[in-house]
Amino acid sequence: MLANHELDQLIKKLRDMRLPVMADELDQISRSSTLGQMQIFDVLKRLIDEEYSSRKNNTIHRLIKKANFSEPKARLNNLRPDPEREINLNVLGQLMTNQYIQTSRNVTIFGATGSGKSFIANALGVHACEAGHTVRYTRMIELLFELEMSRVEGTYSKLIKLLAKTDLLIIDDFLLNSTTPNEQRDLMEVMEYRSRSKSTILCTQMDTEEWHRKLGGGAIADAILDRVLSKTYTLLLKGDSMRAKVEN
Repeated sequence: MLANHELDQLIKKLRDMRLPVMADELDQISRSSTLGQMQIFDVLKRLIDEEYSSRKNNTIHRLIKKANFSEPKARLNNLRPDPEREINLNVLGQLMTNQYIQTSRNVTIFGATGSGKSFIANALGVHACEAGHTVRYTRMIELLFELEMSRVEGTYSKLIKLLAKTDLLIIDDFLLNSTTPNEQRDLMEVMEYRSRSKSTILCTQMDTEEWHRKLGGGAIADAILDRVLSKTYTLLLKGDSMRAKVEN
C-alpha cells in the first residue's frame, strides 16, 4: 500500500496531466476506509470510469451549446403526444436510434404553428448530440441571411463547407416566405453538399407543392425537392399546441 506522500504525489501528477476528475476520485478513495480493501484493477477502473463519464458529459454539453438550439432543454423522453395528433410513433421510434444520421437520411416535420415541430426537431437534435454527433439549428430566415452576409464578407465557401460537414442540420420555419433566385441557388448549394453524406431536418407549415412554388417553380426547385425528399422520414403533426403535453 502506498504511503500518504506517495498518494499525494500521484494526485498531483494527475492534476498536472489535466486529469482532474481522476485526481479528485483518487483523493476521495484515499481518504476513505475502502482503499486498503480494493484491488489495484478496481481502483484503476473506478478512476477511468469517472474520467470517461466526465469527459463525455463535457463533450455533450459543448455540442449542445454549439448547436444553438432554440429549446436546448427539449428531450424526446419528455414528449407525451396526444393520440389525436396521429403522430407516427414507428417513425419516431426509428428516429430515436439516430440511424437516419448514420445512413444520411433526412426528416421532414409538417404541422401548423404551435403543433410541436420545433420541440421535436430540437429534441432530435439534442438526442443526436448525446450520441456524439455535431448539430446546427437555424431558422430559414437566419440561414439565408447568414449565407448572404458570408458572400459579402468573402467567407461563403467557408460557410458552405461548415454546413456540409455538420452531421445534422436543422432548418426551422422552412419556406414560410417565397425566395429570391439568389436564395434558391444558396439552398441548392447547401442541399447538394448535404445530400451526399449528411442529414437535414426541415420543419415546415407548407406542403411540398407550396415548396415548389416558393422555390421559383423551376429546375432549381425540382432539384432541391429531389435532394430533400428522395430519402426522408416524414412526421405529420395535427391539432393544437403540443407544449401543454410536455412535462416540465
